[in-house]
Amino acid sequence: MPNSTLLDTIIARLCSARGVLLVGHLAADGDSLGACLGLWHLLRARGVPAYVVGAEKVPARFSFLPGSGSVIVESTGLPDYWDVVVVMDCGDWDRTGLSDALLRREDKNLQLRGEVTIINIDHHQTNRGLLGMAWVDPSYAAVGQQVLALAEQADLRVTPDVATCLYTALATDTGFFRHSNTTGAVLRDAAKLLEAGADMRAVVEHCLQRKTLAELCLLRGALASLTQECDGRVTVMEIPFTVFTSCGVEEAEMEGMIDYARAVPGTQIAVLLRAVQAGITKVSFRSRGNNDVSVVAVSFGGGGHPNAAGCTLPLPISDARAAVLAAVRQVLACG
Repeated sequence: MPNSTLLDTIIARLCSARGVLLVGHLAADGDSLGACLGLWHLLRARGVPAYVVGAEKVPARFSFLPGSGSVIVESTGLPDYWDVVVVMDCGDWDRTGLSDALLRREDKNLQLRGEVTIINIDHHQTNRGLLGMAWVDPSYAAVGQQVLALAEQADLRVTPDVATCLYTALATDTGFFRHSNTTGAVLRDAAKLLEAGADMRAVVEHCLQRKTLAELCLLRGALASLTQECDGRVTVMEIPFTVFTSCGVEEAEMEGMIDYARAVPGTQIAVLLRAVQAGITKVSFRSRGNNDVSVVAVSFGGGGHPNAAGCTLPLPISDARAAVLAAVRQVLACG
């Protein structure tokens, strides 16, 4: 359940705003983008000028989301004025990939805009709540679920467009209701969104069933690299930079790929390493049971949930693999 006092304060500030920027993290996923767009629809229906801003264009797989065509890429089309910035699905401004000039008192013409209020809405347990007015609650499976709670608290109407955005957030962050964060409350909220008109068929088709040729190319390379460590308790996949570039994938097309490693019987921790630039390796972790991979991610400057976390290392993929596996072995005490 949300902290009613904090949530009422956030609602009051949003509804009194003269301009709201809604931002998520780099490599937008279904929760980050779905939550931003869901809140965008809610605020605009309330008469609040709101804008979704990102450092990158919307990934093709999420172009079906209502309002996705209105997302502003930072370098073009910023509004003249805003007094609230909402950071969603992460607790670190650097992860948005946006200039911190958006948090300053001046507008794009360097005129005083007054104080900018920063609101942080997130559900990651590794978020320490240090970014502005922070509503951080790991009991929620997705930020989209938090936005639904906000809408209910504020008595805002959840239209079919809002419902589709928030259902996308909830479905993708629970692995389409297969992960351990799928609770009774999650399923009840999913039912509310379907009853409000969420287009479940579109969400399933675009986010689960549809695979591009680039994605299948990447999957072929990742599966070919699959190895096991710790007597089969750790399953590892690698995507070298050459494979990443030759397949021509978007970052969003790698979402869910780690589930192939996690599916191998006996796997307690799955690791996916992908070289996104020369000397830069992104690492995703998934685990079963009480094996807390967020501890590993945090040790490398990342974060996440106990059973799903990630980090970025300024290392080539071979060195990143060695460093990460040393930390994973400590979690499993497998030497």
